[in-house]
Amino acid sequence: MLSGAGPYDAVTTQALAFRDLFWAWGWGGRDFAADIDPRIGDRIAPLRSLHAGTIAADDVLLVHYSAYAPKLRAVLEMPQRKLLISHNITPARWFWDHDPQAGVVCALGRKQLPEFAAAADVAAGVSLYNAREFGSDVVIPILFDPDALGRPAEQDPSDPPTILFVGRLAPHKRQDAVIGAFELYRRRHARNARLVLVGAPINWGYDAAMRELAEELSPGNVTIESGLTREQLAERWRSAHAFLCMSEHEGFCIPLLEAFHFGVPVIARAVGGVPEVAGDAALLLSDADDESVAAELLAFAVGNRKLRATLRERGAARVAAYAPEQTARTLRDVLESLAE
Repeated sequence: MLSGAGPYDAVTTQALAFRDLFWAWGWGGRDFAADIDPRIGDRIAPLRSLHAGTIAADDVLLVHYSAYAPKLRAVLEMPQRKLLISHNITPARWFWDHDPQAGVVCALGRKQLPEFAAAADVAAGVSLYNAREFGSDVVIPILFDPDALGRPAEQDPSDPPTILFVGRLAPHKRQDAVIGAFELYRRRHARNARLVLVGAPINWGYDAAMRELAEELSPGNVTIESGLTREQLAERWRSAHAFLCMSEHEGFCIPLLEAFHFGVPVIARAVGGVPEVAGDAALLLSDADDESVAAELLAFAVGNRKLRATLRERGAARVAAYAPEQTARTLRDVLESLAE
């Protein structure tokens, strides 16, 4: 059960990946969503098509919680046993000035989460950070398959440095701070450096604002992209010399694992689930570290071969820690315990 399903969002991607597992295990079942983007096709059914004959009494219901979901409230009253997986909801304060409607949805979603968690037989988070928001210690991580991303590639140190950030173009992701730190790095260390920001915008007004800021601070040096294919995204990773994340809120941060897979050094703000996912494989910024510190860490990560080799080795260990087989086993164990 999902509150909404779209072609690019991470929660829908997870639900469909889980569904592939369930079919491989011979379990069958269906996915339902309250709201569905037409581009999804028929892989996910509308919630309104759910009725008593659709679900057996001994079925288990899995609720992917990622947004205010009033249409899913009826699911809480169903007699079947339930697993809730929280993918985290961004605090509303980040949206009031840019997308008030999204702010309302986030505020209501966070307020509603404890009720949904209490109604589930098992409530889990994709990270321990997420789970602890409602007093749980059950973690079912993001199902991350590095093989689906394609092969890594060693960056050519003679190429102009390319700094990358991948994430939704949204206020809490702080692309503004990424641009600011990048421009300090470019001025101080690498005049020919480039910054690439990949992510769909929350709205076109915010997209325009970020493009305007990029042209103001670093004219001609910043590229903002969205709607990339998997192959195109893989190419951006292969050409990157460092991944810079100045985000102020992350429940998990899948791009960290993508960066580790491609051997790209990571500089990230130590917020939310980032320290948990990154472990010792990233250069982490504290609350006191500003854009100037981030710029110097960029220079260190791009220019120091020994450090790059160390981070690449540690990153590979983090990818191994989130091996899809291990996550699948954890998911199956929880669901089978509920079915029993």
